[in-house]
Amino acid sequence: MSIECTVIKEIDYYTESIELLFRIVNKNSYQNLKIDLLKRKDEEKHAKICYQLDKLFLIQEDIEKHTDMNNPDIKFYFTKFISDHICMAKILYQCMRHSILSGSKNDIKSYIEQSFDSIKNDNTLELSFDDVDLKTSVYENGQKVSFTDRIGSLECEPAQKWQLLELIEHSGRHLDNLYEILDQTVAALKKHEETLVELKEAATEYWVEYFEQHNFHKLMNSFYNISEDSYPSKPTFIRTQIMCCNRVIFYGNDENMGDYHILDVGILFDCNYQVTKRQLTNQELSNGLKLLSDPSKFEILRFIRNQKAYGQEIASELKLTTATISHHMNTLMKMGLINIEKSDNRVYYQMNKEAVNYLLEVTKNKLLEE
Repeated sequence: MSIECTVIKEIDYYTESIELLFRIVNKNSYQNLKIDLLKRKDEEKHAKICYQLDKLFLIQEDIEKHTDMNNPDIKFYFTKFISDHICMAKILYQCMRHSILSGSKNDIKSYIEQSFDSIKNDNTLELSFDDVDLKTSVYENGQKVSFTDRIGSLECEPAQKWQLLELIEHSGRHLDNLYEILDQTVAALKKHEETLVELKEAATEYWVEYFEQHNFHKLMNSFYNISEDSYPSKPTFIRTQIMCCNRVIFYGNDENMGDYHILDVGILFDCNYQVTKRQLTNQELSNGLKLLSDPSKFEILRFIRNQKAYGQEIASELKLTTATISHHMNTLMKMGLINIEKSDNRVYYQMNKEAVNYLLEVTKNKLLEE
């Protein structure tokens, strides 16, 4: 069954502003990114990289001139938090990254507040962090844990736990503060609308043409080594990201959650992006090792290292729920550590030994290099 794919053509100025301010506050220059990419990419891609990143660098310089770097709120919301890709503003706005909701600012604020109320009040939801998100999942043993205890169990510093507790408890006030900052940035960013529209249109046109000739299964096979026609067939929305130009993030794969998938693709990427062949950052290496250190994920990988198995089979063997298996497979897939294929109307999983070996080899080289 083919998957209906819709490429979003509109620019989300609030999301783009959050990413741009995050890069400015943490001194992640597009110029430095260009230098790094030119060292690692084939020469045939250099012209495109230079053209796009030179334009983003000029925008970044201009917005920085209009940003009060001494404003404590800007530092609070946009300084790196937990990982190289997370800040308080992204956590506050994160439910929008998993949503295709469009509406007025008040509608969006109401949606975000409801999301945080759910996190705070649903004591069956375990909280954790991955590379880009504060994540929620139902406790494997069905237990219920108070909100403060769930915050307390997070793997971060005590001061960060207090910051997160404050953010969730008073999400409405923080949204007002954040939007006051973002409204100013959006106004400044729209002065560069001609450039932004050009970059956005080029990326969206590429993906529109791609899906006229190929289906989403083929793309997932290229990105994550997933066999074609093996992915849950839900409508999928492709969002091209301008400021977050060098990342691909997939929200999906949990067959028990949501009515659609979302794929965020930076404007630097095309259909040849592959998880197992890209250069891994130190943060991504650390995140990969965290996956391997999780007892459940480790046992799942051991069980499927030499054989294919479907969700219920793995759940029975490891005494976990199928929902838990689906959640674990989602995170393992995003790191490219499993292969997925469909047979006899079942989705089968198997360890991607090449990817696991690559993760461990790169880690060894990083740790032992002179």
